[in-house]
Amino acid sequence: MIICHPARVIFIKTKKVGGTSFEIALSKFCGEDCVITPLMTKDENIRKRRGYRSAQNWEAPGFSAHSSAAEVKAAVAPEIWSTYRKVTIWRNPFDALISRYYWRRGDRAGMSFEDFAAQNRDLISVNPAIAPLSGEARLDTYLRYERLAEDMDAAGLGAVWEVMKDLKAKGGVRPEAASVEAVYAKAPGAARLVAELCAEEIAAFGYEVPGQG
Repeated sequence: MIICHPARVIFIKTKKVGGTSFEIALSKFCGEDCVITPLMTKDENIRKRRGYRSAQNWEAPGFSAHSSAAEVKAAVAPEIWSTYRKVTIWRNPFDALISRYYWRRGDRAGMSFEDFAAQNRDLISVNPAIAPLSGEARLDTYLRYERLAEDMDAAGLGAVWEVMKDLKAKGGVRPEAASVEAVYAKAPGAARLVAELCAEEIAAFGYEVPGQG
């Protein structure tokens, strides 16, 4: 999570969306009074090697990497919340769950993807709790993971994209063959569960349910 005063941007970090790369890039534009929450050590080292600002000013307000929009709204001055662009990144929930499966080593534990989905319902629906799609804590800009370059340019964040496009933080865990179509073809129950729990975001962003498109 970052509050970047020079860019007048509040970044709310959802999970498994490439948010760490966005944070590293946005850190380049931050000053000493900005709020920057900590990253994993290897990612903080990337910021340091590039000469960008590292974690700062996050402890007193009680912020964490995935502080929700509601928590940030309650902690910052009303004029900051109302006038800054509030940004997050959104990812197809069917794709995001596959990423979580490999990130949590479900495959190495011998757990099927179907079973992983059934046992981790909370992970499937976690991002709307962090960055609501409706209500008082709704954000201004939902950048789509699938088309970050276009959405960031349209949101006036092209300079951040120019820094971000060369970063690959936390990558390389998921096999290339683990496409949405291939994984859910073998796990129709998981597809139905994601469709049920993520109905709002599927409707909002026009995602297709695997096997029904």
